Amino acid sequence: MKKSLVILLFCVLLMIVLGCSDSQPSTPNNTVKPVEEGKISMIKNNTINLNLHGVVGDILTANEQKWLHTVLEKNPALFDGFENPNDVNIMKTMWHGEFPGKLLSGIAQTYLINNDPATKQLGDTIVEKFKSVQQPDGYLGPWPENARYNKDILNNPPGSTWGKWDTWGHYHCVYGLLRWYQITGNKDALDVATKALDCVYDYFMVQKNTFASQNWGECNFAISHAFALMYEATGKQEYLDAAEYIVNTEWKTEYLDFYSKGILACDWITATEENKAFCQSNQTRWESLHTLETLCVLYRITGNERYQKALDSLWWGMIQYDRHNTGSFGTGEGANGDPYGDGSETCNVVAWTSLSIDYLKMSENSYVADELELSFYNAQLGTLLENNREFTYMNLSSGTRQSALIILEGHSFTGGRDMSCCQANGNRGITQVAEWALLTGKKGLYLNYYGESDMQTTTISGNKVGLKQTTKYPAEGQVTIDVTVDKEEEFTLYLRIPTWSENTKVSVNGQSYQAQAGKYCEIKRVWKTGDTIKLDIDMQIHFWMAENNTIGTKTSVYYGPLLLSFKVTDSIRATAKINISDMKQMIKTEGNGIVNFKTVTTTGKEIILTDYYSAGKDGTQFVSWIGTNKELEPISFNKNGNPIWNNK
Repeated sequence: MKKSLVILLFCVLLMIVLGCSDSQPSTPNNTVKPVEEGKISMIKNNTINLNLHGVVGDILTANEQKWLHTVLEKNPALFDGFENPNDVNIMKTMWHGEFPGKLLSGIAQTYLINNDPATKQLGDTIVEKFKSVQQPDGYLGPWPENARYNKDILNNPPGSTWGKWDTWGHYHCVYGLLRWYQITGNKDALDVATKALDCVYDYFMVQKNTFASQNWGECNFAISHAFALMYEATGKQEYLDAAEYIVNTEWKTEYLDFYSKGILACDWITATEENKAFCQSNQTRWESLHTLETLCVLYRITGNERYQKALDSLWWGMIQYDRHNTGSFGTGEGANGDPYGDGSETCNVVAWTSLSIDYLKMSENSYVADELELSFYNAQLGTLLENNREFTYMNLSSGTRQSALIILEGHSFTGGRDMSCCQANGNRGITQVAEWALLTGKKGLYLNYYGESDMQTTTISGNKVGLKQTTKYPAEGQVTIDVTVDKEEEFTLYLRIPTWSENTKVSVNGQSYQAQAGKYCEIKRVWKTGDTIKLDIDMQIHFWMAENNTIGTKTSVYYGPLLLSFKVTDSIRATAKINISDMKQMIKTEGNGIVNFKTVTTTGKEIILTDYYSAGKDGTQFVSWIGTNKELEPISFNKNGNPIWNNK
């Protein structure tokens, strides 16, 4: 009897063990522990919630409600191409597969800012849709089985067809799903992303099809970034191998380039080793910036300094040659070495910001955060039009802004009227502030964003910290920060002191700290609830003078991070000139902008300068490169100095 009972118990235990084994999904996160820390420790985003208020909070909340909360209702066929890939009646662009992924990336960041339950429900619904339309083998795109990836161009002569951006679409979907999982803990999001990436890995790595064989390498190579990030999330070695393979092999692999109609290899690392800027490399399209993000993650994982040096060189080259006065990147849809070019695509700005966030985490250089702030207040917010739901296609330094829904109407399809690359990406752009505002490192916290807010994050030890800002910044320079902590802890709080702020004052509980422009002010102390930080940021007017023989004697004028512009009227033409001395003496006035200043033209006419975001959002013509005199001389670019602003 005892023997029978023992045998019975053994059988029951065996069934339980086998049952548990069978019930485990075959996803990497259940079989391999995630990577907890790479070889290089970088600052990272531990933010729980930003709670942005004031003018910025109002702008972002209005877009959240008017665009995101209506996007599925107004675009009911968003996933039809994924669900019915064989339906030839669904109009598809080559990049059709990117739309839901771009949307989810923005939804994730928006939820991090406001924690709105309706936004959480929207994100979860999109994950459910992704899960329901994913093919049995994990494929997550809109193309039939015989036309996936590069199958429709195999065995065809070069130039007979250009292929598709299929892997590019997978990149955006996997990235959005991963970010939603990281922010909300939605396990289905990680499962769908893992299965999709496994499908990509099987087709290219196991079956030995080259990524470059799709052509459009500048787009499809971006999957390397997803591979590297998913390695960190799951610990699956194959993902790391794929990321390094793309960077070290595929970047050197030639493919047919659509724009030059020639054969090229991107080979960006070699370009940096030959002291070439990004605009001087073989491939200068904006899409390339997403695959360049892989360098930061690989450096964090492996510690290979070749990756770090390459990204360092690429980023500073972009600052020197291709960053516009708005903080946008490139002219048109790529880099051409002209920082005075008139327009940058909205998607350029999103990719540039994403790359800069990675570079900030790697470099821990506060100047990078200055650039992110410049892009946010001008290029990013400047993509949003007056109705708070439509985004622009081109972000112009001067001119008029036109809706992507009009300019890019050819991207859309029945049941997806709002779908274009820039419209789908716009919300991600204006909410990328969530990814750099407040970061965590081994030494402490890095506060990069100033503005009315109530932020919550954690230190490296897991201690919850709150930083409540009371301020009218960027309209004014005074900032009060009230600190709360779950428990008292010693750590360093790094406060960003902008490069253009020559005389910033910082104090904690009345005790003054030294602040240097262009550096973090390091405050190391045992922090406790009730501590109060006060900043008085120097908001003097500063300028970027155009170099000689470029666009004439013109300047961009800034108040803090805000690029100032004027609207063209019947009495104030685009050719109006203003003396530097008069702009230095401008006085604030009432108006419809975040800030408004009154001054006079060289002919004595009264003129109002307002912030770039406000100047062009209603579709009227505006000017941001202002004709002036020669009171200031252009300053030469200096990576280790002040590469833009001239206060003298």
